[in-house]
Amino acid sequence: MAAALLALALGVAVLAALALRRAGRAEALRRADRLDACADLLDGGVRSLDPAGDPVLRGRYGGADVALRVFAEQLAFRRLPQLWLVATVRADLATSATLDLVRRPTGAEFFSVGTALPRRCAPPAGWPQDTRLCGSADAGLLLAALSERLAAPLADPRLKSILVTPRGVRVVRQAAQGSRGAYLLFRDMRFPGGVARSDAAAALDLAHQIAAALTPATRDAHDRDPLDLRAPVDIVRAA
Repeated sequence: MAAALLALALGVAVLAALALRRAGRAEALRRADRLDACADLLDGGVRSLDPAGDPVLRGRYGGADVALRVFAEQLAFRRLPQLWLVATVRADLATSATLDLVRRPTGAEFFSVGTALPRRCAPPAGWPQDTRLCGSADAGLLLAALSERLAAPLADPRLKSILVTPRGVRVVRQAAQGSRGAYLLFRDMRFPGGVARSDAAAALDLAHQIAAALTPATRDAHDRDPLDLRAPVDIVRAA
């Protein structure tokens, strides 16, 4: 009798392990496909996966080198998990300044570089006043140049963050919110479907418009790119 019960228990354990493995593979496939609807936005698009298994699309958009990424986070207290879409436009801009904007900051924005910047600025008139604005010491002229242009985009509740550096622009936008049931019951991050093509286009267009508003400047191609976050990709995954 004991042997039969042991065999039954082992069988149940094996079946449970197989089910978990299948579920893990299915989830990995869902994550890898999150940017599929956006692939035709980029010219010469190349698809890859980052070390965490999230998709990355690189190519050309509006004549510039761009990248699209997604990452999920569930760090904010009493908030459902968020799926963030990151659009990066790489271009040499006529500024030496860096400016980092975050809407509705919670302190959980690990993708933001704002805490590393020395200057804190009040949001200009016409901006949402819940915008955290940080910059380099010389960010005043850059903020003045972009103040009017960014007022309308920042009113979009799905826009989360904008980073402008001498080497390009990065926009972070909400792509989806996690399933309430899966999160409340299992603390599981499940997002319905992939990233909408319209969301990717909106993020790319905004980043491209900001970059185009700043006159290009010639820079040493060997300079370190502040937007190249591939080195700490396991931490921020947002280049």
